[in-house]
Amino acid sequence: MTIRFLIVFILFFTPVLCTDTENGACPPAPSLECKSHACEILNYLGIWEDRSICKAASVALPTSESQLFHAVAHAVQNNQKIRVVSRHAHSLSMLVCVESQGLIISTQNYDSIIEVNKKAMTITVQSGTIMRDVIEAAAKHGLALPTMTYINGVSAAGVISTGAHGSGLKGKGSAVYEYVLGMRIIVPASPSEGYAKIISLTEADEDLKAAKLGLGTLGAISEITFALEPMFKRSVSVSVKDDYDLENEAERFLRAHTYGDIYWLPSHRKALFFASDRVSVDVAGDGINSFLGTPSRVVDIESSAYQFDAIQAKADVDAICNLVGNRTIQSAANGLGFLNDGKRFTGYPVVGFNHRMQTGGKCEQVSKQIDKSCTPTQILDKNETTCTWDRRVHSSLFFDVELRVPMSRLREAIVDMKKIRDLNPQRMCDQSTIVMRSIKKSQAYLGPSRDQVTMELTTHRPREAGMPKWNEDVYQEIEQMVIEKYGGGLHWGKSGGHLFGGLAKRTVNLEGFLKVKERFDPKGVFSNDWTDGLLGIGGKGVEELRDGCALDKMCKCREDRHCAPNKGFLCKPGRVWEYARVCRNTKFN
Repeated sequence: MTIRFLIVFILFFTPVLCTDTENGACPPAPSLECKSHACEILNYLGIWEDRSICKAASVALPTSESQLFHAVAHAVQNNQKIRVVSRHAHSLSMLVCVESQGLIISTQNYDSIIEVNKKAMTITVQSGTIMRDVIEAAAKHGLALPTMTYINGVSAAGVISTGAHGSGLKGKGSAVYEYVLGMRIIVPASPSEGYAKIISLTEADEDLKAAKLGLGTLGAISEITFALEPMFKRSVSVSVKDDYDLENEAERFLRAHTYGDIYWLPSHRKALFFASDRVSVDVAGDGINSFLGTPSRVVDIESSAYQFDAIQAKADVDAICNLVGNRTIQSAANGLGFLNDGKRFTGYPVVGFNHRMQTGGKCEQVSKQIDKSCTPTQILDKNETTCTWDRRVHSSLFFDVELRVPMSRLREAIVDMKKIRDLNPQRMCDQSTIVMRSIKKSQAYLGPSRDQVTMELTTHRPREAGMPKWNEDVYQEIEQMVIEKYGGGLHWGKSGGHLFGGLAKRTVNLEGFLKVKERFDPKGVFSNDWTDGLLGIGGKGVEELRDGCALDKMCKCREDRHCAPNKGFLCKPGRVWEYARVCRNTKFN
């Protein structure tokens, strides 16, 4: 499950303090917390999008395909639902939740590299293998996985199952699942077959188009084979420009660069153009990407979070805007974490081998010995170091919504977003940057049916249920406008709530996917209410109407009670996209 949203949080709202995680820091808390006879599944922030509690009756931690097979068979025999979760559960939506009487399978110990085939240029791994290990194993053989998520502490199965991606339209594109050549999946079976069976898929099998992006609903992924390429280098440069012509520049820039990104700061009328291109291994340079995941002391993480929470509570827009603007420009000038020789930044371009430049995540890079000594509920010493998003620490909470705009509508969408911005630029300051990346039209059944540009918005989330953000309406209007007016989409593993409703119909072949699902798992053993709602199975949806539902993104408000009328937030139409229904503080009317 890929994770660009951490960039915004780490870069702008947390301290920068480098330490060596391998020398004693705990990694983020694992996704499972078990007490007595029940286990709870938690994501890395410790809060699901709808604030629900996700429990399971039993847990399996397989280390071999045989153990994974028997876990599935035993659950099917006992009529249990099954969901699979990785070590740290980076998704914010309820994809991995299972019924309270169900089985949760954790792949945290199912994480071996099975084979690197240099001649065929492939790598085969177990489903829980962390992607950092995948790209490093390939690199030892002079091979590269061309695309990756921007944080590397995520599992192979999680990455492909949620459609996680980098950026770029060249070749097969930026989605990691596009590089899947084969899979082994354990699916439910009849009693005569032993309650489970293994399905092996290759490129010759049409069903691979469903399996390589399946939301975990087809079965338990056992093995994945990725296509590799000969090693190459990346050359990275970043420039800061005014955004006055962004609507005309964006598509041209994203198409021109192999891995181009744009970080747009609408409230500051600036944009960072992040040019990243393939170059030959003969080009001089030994650069690395240390952008993401540097561990920090607990005391520094919490101090920063308390400060930011206080600024948000007071709606101190000057403080928010100054913080965001200054740190953004400074970070770009200082290399955005890219180091020319592995130790310091001396200027652009930064050139380095692909596997050292495409992704980061040092704070999750710990030995298994250290990992086993850390528990989900462990109270960390204030001088301990950990990831800034470790749920055991009082760090800032946020929503991460990745809106996906058809490339053909990008210009119009930016123009409309500027109109919303121009009504009051300061009200978009707490969205530090809108990260824009490109995704190529897919052949995977649940993949995008057109070339798309993602617009990732990472916004503050209050800890208290029923508490609105002071600028709640701004982002609700943008989200609804992109989905409804421009036929947009969302990242399957990130925030979105009610916005997911009906989006599966905009994919390449929803009908084809459902037919495969019916054959692989006819009783829906690997489904939950959320995945059924995403796919529109049995007439289910994802919207949940209740008091305050719009504050948790679980509904589009119809009535004031869906907002927070007791705090002055009422359900109002959008200011630019008039069909939007947003929670607006009456003092802004």
